[in-house]
Amino acid sequence: MLTRAGALPGYRRLLSSAMRISNRGISVQAQRLNAHLPDVDPEVAGIIEKERARQKKNLVLIASENFTSQAVLDAIGSIMTNKYSEGYPNARYYGGNEFIDQMENLCRQRALEAYRLSPEKWGVNVQPLSGSPANFQVYTALMEPHDRLMALDLPHGGHLSHGYQTGRIDRAELLSVLVLDEKTGLIDYDELELLATRFRPKILITGYSAYPRFPDFKRFREIADKSGSILMCDMAHISGLVAAGVHPSPFEDCDVVTTTTHKTLRGPRGAMIFYRIGQKGVDKKGNAIVHDYAEKINSTVFPGMQ
Repeated sequence: MLTRAGALPGYRRLLSSAMRISNRGISVQAQRLNAHLPDVDPEVAGIIEKERARQKKNLVLIASENFTSQAVLDAIGSIMTNKYSEGYPNARYYGGNEFIDQMENLCRQRALEAYRLSPEKWGVNVQPLSGSPANFQVYTALMEPHDRLMALDLPHGGHLSHGYQTGRIDRAELLSVLVLDEKTGLIDYDELELLATRFRPKILITGYSAYPRFPDFKRFREIADKSGSILMCDMAHISGLVAAGVHPSPFEDCDVVTTTTHKTLRGPRGAMIFYRIGQKGVDKKGNAIVHDYAEKINSTVFPGMQ
């Protein structure tokens, strides 16, 4: 074990030894760094080819799946995978991230543009690994122990990550579930208002995985205001339709919006968390009240949870 006094000489000896080995002719070709997958690992390549054939020959009716373009495959298989980039643009823990910063800033800019959002009113975190982690990151960021969560019941079209039998939502004291009017298959907004004003959830969730109707976002907003709740929308299954303008947008009424990037957006596997920023009103003394979601959500995503 090297002492502090001997650490630097020891490192130099190790570096010198590595350079001598390098000079003996262990080339890029010898390391197979430029070889393609079938040449390096035909077993893995074979499995990938089987999956390619399965996707090509089968008619897939899973609504939450999609097919990316070759351009997307090129981007996610790029040399950028080599770079360690913990943190956020201009606040990384490693050097050499100037192009990673450019890429993340471009991604955030395009995410806001896709939904016609003002960067003065909305921020977005594009680092979540998938939709369920993104939802859990929002709960962790914005809920305190014993706060309450309200969402649509899973058998009625809700999503697993909205609290249904999710034991890791430790911050939630109680998970109240909404149910549809079984005669109409629609959300009973009067019943929702009654439950929300009695239950007073910290977060009220709209957006689902299997509810084939347009949610009434304005009615949800009214109910959230009456119950003092943060209104969150999980639009993962409709995000491409919202971007295209053929589905009502949740952004006018919601405080936080989450989405995956690999469903109707046809992007790589990942997720985004949109959150309001800037002033939301004034208090009784005329002092500005500012949305405080940005720091809480960003610090929960990293370094809090990934």
